[in-house]
Amino acid sequence: MLSGVGPATEGRQTGVVFASMAPVNIPTHLHRATFRIAAVSFWGLASIVMASSYIGTDLGVNYPVEWVVTVLAWVAGLVCWLLPWSEIPAKRFPPVVFGGLVMITIGIFATGGTHSHLPVLFLVAVVFTASMLDFPVALAVVIVSTVAATLPLLVEGWSSVYVRSLVLLVASMAICAFVPALVRKALRGENQLAERRRLELEGSYLATIEALAVALDAKDRHTEVHSRATAALARAVGQRLGLDAEALRFLEYGALLHDIGKIGVPGYVLNKPGPLDEEETAIMREHPVIGERIVASVPFLNRIRPIVRAEHERWDGQGYPDELKAEQIPLEARIIHACDAFQAMSSDRPYREARPRAWILNEISTQAGRQFDPRVADALLAVISSGDVTVSGTAENSIHPDKRLPEAHAWTQHLDAIQQLGARLANIGSVPEICETIGQAITTLLPYDQCRIYLLEDDGRTLSPVYFSDTRRSEYDGVTAETLAIQVGQGITGWVAETKQGALVGDTERHPKAVHIPSTTEADESMLAVPVIFEDNLIGVIVNVKVGLHQYTGDHLRLLTILANQAAVSISNARLIERLAASARTDPLTGLSNRRAFEQALEDRLGAALPELFSVIMLDVDGLKQVNDARGHAAGDAVLKRVASVLTAQLRHADVVTRWGGDEFVLLMPEMDRVGAVSLARRVSGTLRDADSPTGAISVSIGTASFPADGTTADGLLAAADRSMYLDKRQRVA
Repeated sequence: MLSGVGPATEGRQTGVVFASMAPVNIPTHLHRATFRIAAVSFWGLASIVMASSYIGTDLGVNYPVEWVVTVLAWVAGLVCWLLPWSEIPAKRFPPVVFGGLVMITIGIFATGGTHSHLPVLFLVAVVFTASMLDFPVALAVVIVSTVAATLPLLVEGWSSVYVRSLVLLVASMAICAFVPALVRKALRGENQLAERRRLELEGSYLATIEALAVALDAKDRHTEVHSRATAALARAVGQRLGLDAEALRFLEYGALLHDIGKIGVPGYVLNKPGPLDEEETAIMREHPVIGERIVASVPFLNRIRPIVRAEHERWDGQGYPDELKAEQIPLEARIIHACDAFQAMSSDRPYREARPRAWILNEISTQAGRQFDPRVADALLAVISSGDVTVSGTAENSIHPDKRLPEAHAWTQHLDAIQQLGARLANIGSVPEICETIGQAITTLLPYDQCRIYLLEDDGRTLSPVYFSDTRRSEYDGVTAETLAIQVGQGITGWVAETKQGALVGDTERHPKAVHIPSTTEADESMLAVPVIFEDNLIGVIVNVKVGLHQYTGDHLRLLTILANQAAVSISNARLIERLAASARTDPLTGLSNRRAFEQALEDRLGAALPELFSVIMLDVDGLKQVNDARGHAAGDAVLKRVASVLTAQLRHADVVTRWGGDEFVLLMPEMDRVGAVSLARRVSGTLRDADSPTGAISVSIGTASFPADGTTADGLLAAADRSMYLDKRQRVA
């Protein structure tokens, strides 16, 4: 069998559609700022040209004609400044450019022909055109300008001075047309890539929004698929009303989340099989405010905040929560309100059955101008009658029947199971037990032949299985913890860990990342794999596999992702508790157990039904204060670490070595009598006196006490060991 999941996903796509578009030679519209620049250019250049025509004598300037051209240029600038050019298609702009070339040509003849100083203005026209329009248009301007600049030679005869200037002018115009074309092409490529990435990002946002909507709809079991159906209808109505693409996108987001605030409404209110009382109505009317607060935490959704808040406002001002009226209500909220009402009337509710189509259409028409915006009501009726969106308008079905899981479970049952799982996980503090509980939940909620939960090792590269379910098929008989272990980036499981993205594969055998698991047979297999992530840190990967092709859907992937998120939180909390517990029982300098841990171990041993023989060894470092005073506390700490290292090296598995405090250490040695304790004390003392150690020779005083010969209580044993230690200290000093 194979390990991992590829990028293919199944299921419904909503909202974001990628479509290939044929290239265009001219942008659809030009920005208004472009025409403001053109206006300033007309005014400035016309004034400068007119002024320069008076510099010098015998210039051959036809001043009346030149003044006419100048006035026309000023008028053209005024037109560029005032008219809404940004609303005029760009394809209508080239004639304006060529009209300007005619004005420049007339100006050349009016200012001396081959002696004119105006041909440089052709270069300005080329640069301006090339910066706004595509290369073919700029090239046409270059050709027309070249012809126009050559006319004085044809009319007045050869002028070598003018020809030299003309050659340089034509070359400059060609370069000024070509270079902006290259820049525009590069920028267009970057913009298309950025737009594609933006659409992909919004696609992921929309998937998240849909997941939130699914969670909400599952809580309100009478309105499953309600949000998606409302969103589809609202988008069609928005198109009918002429909203642009961006507005339609956010209208759809707002419709998907218009009732997200119901997450904060108790289930007994949402699903009450009868009219709500006054208190319950007040609770229900808080959900638009709750919804606004939820979306406010997501910057991307900031635009839909007023939409979510105002979705239940009425045209006549009798809605809630702010009693807005008519145009005070955002248009998107008015659209969603009408579509929401249509969906509500079309579906069964806790307190009534769905209404017939004719009754619903009559109600919408009657409420136009009262509950609904008349324009929106008309558009909604037109959408329904035209069939822009497949609707039933009756109890038979809803707008877009949701694709349910192939299992018998509904989303409501899944949410109930997830809630119960959360309650169980709250009482579990062991990471392996958490993984086993999560695994059992997965095998209950999802189709599987084997479920595997991997955790990332401390090396940050190895994924080791801490749980894999009992083999249900012979294809997985060879699976063991050793054969399942995998590196990040290796196989589909490792690829999911590396990219931190969940994935669904309908045929693992043909996936490019697939790696065969040793000791298993090859077979058609489907797989789900999702990363377990907490605060953007990878914890592990959950994998679900089933023999057969295309056994999973997008709903399965979403459900496994929810379970993985629960696992991430529970495992992170358990690890944090383990670290806190370890730090509470560990000396931070030496890494040994601390006094509290020793006392607990001693109490456990004395509290046993039949306490066995054990010894306590107490050790004190001689002269540590002098080391600190003479060489600094860093040197004193090194001495303590050296003592801890020597003691640890002498330990057996069941022994407990503790830093008691300051320069004292205590050891608990199970099944060791006084003779063994004294022998161990001598070995430790001899090892510490090694002068070749970086810390030099270390002198220690050691005392021993044995149970039950020297005491039968904790205080008695510690006091006996303390007396023995100070006796050893006095003997060595003497």
